[in-house]
Amino acid sequence: MTLFESLKEMPKVDMHIDFLGSIPIDTIQKLTKDNTTREELEDIVDFESLKDYNNVKKLTRSLLNSYNNIEIALIDLINKLKSDNILYGELFINLHTFLGNLGKEKVLEICLNTIKNEKINLNIVLEIDSNISKEDMYNTLNILYKYYNKGISGVYFKKNKLDNFETYKALFDKFVKDDIKYTIVLDSKITSQDKDIFANAYKIIYNVMIKPDDILLEIVKENNIILEFPITYQNYFNIYDSLENHFVYDLFKDNVLLTFTTIDMTSLDTDLLNEYCKLFNVFPFNLHDLVVITLNILNNINVSDELKNMLIDEFKEKANDLL
Repeated sequence: MTLFESLKEMPKVDMHIDFLGSIPIDTIQKLTKDNTTREELEDIVDFESLKDYNNVKKLTRSLLNSYNNIEIALIDLINKLKSDNILYGELFINLHTFLGNLGKEKVLEICLNTIKNEKINLNIVLEIDSNISKEDMYNTLNILYKYYNKGISGVYFKKNKLDNFETYKALFDKFVKDDIKYTIVLDSKITSQDKDIFANAYKIIYNVMIKPDDILLEIVKENNIILEFPITYQNYFNIYDSLENHFVYDLFKDNVLLTFTTIDMTSLDTDLLNEYCKLFNVFPFNLHDLVVITLNILNNINVSDELKNMLIDEFKEKANDLL
């Protein structure tokens, strides 16, 4: 069996599937309802370029203008995830991206029911933008608390680049107090003001293209924080070769909890299988390493012990057949 065939068969864990950015292109074509061909769509947006990233999302957002379309899009995405052997995934949804005439809680309920009906191990992470109004933020928080551990496994606070996390410290203190798991993005060095916020995170999306400093490494290792490495972006910008001494592999050897994700499959017309193949071509990972990485993540996902043990047993059984 070739490496590609083994990776294809390997059960996968994708910890950051952006709903709006991962809807299959064929689904986008179907939802236009005007016989738009794929070629015509590609004349409007370039699905293989991050330069058109916002335009792709703008297009998909305009098509998810009804509860029916949202359900269709999610079913098609779930079918794609199943075909990619996604054993467990976390679907990131920003309720404020949907049109105003759609009820936010109703959108969430449709997504939760669709996931349940399609029988896939997929949890939702609610995104909260820092630039929404205080009223909208509290409305989203109310929804988060109502459905937490009932299909929602956490929250992702998406800050504006000009924001200081210290501004929202009271919000993060509440998450910690109430044991709400949160994901946070790191696009610069951790400052003394926001060190505690990162120390209590469930997962850190690492958008810095240099080796993590000792402060971050100490935080993630002491607190069993998952460090997300969005390989789609790194590959697109051709910076794999500039990652001195393959620091990603060094992190793995240093027992840092790593996860590799696609984030936006539509925007770059890709999937986790293709990303793994690119990753293996550059870094000295092997299938056994991928098994260790996946088991580490499965041991730390925010689900019930019963489901966690079931996922681990299923993964081990299928992975052992491939090794």
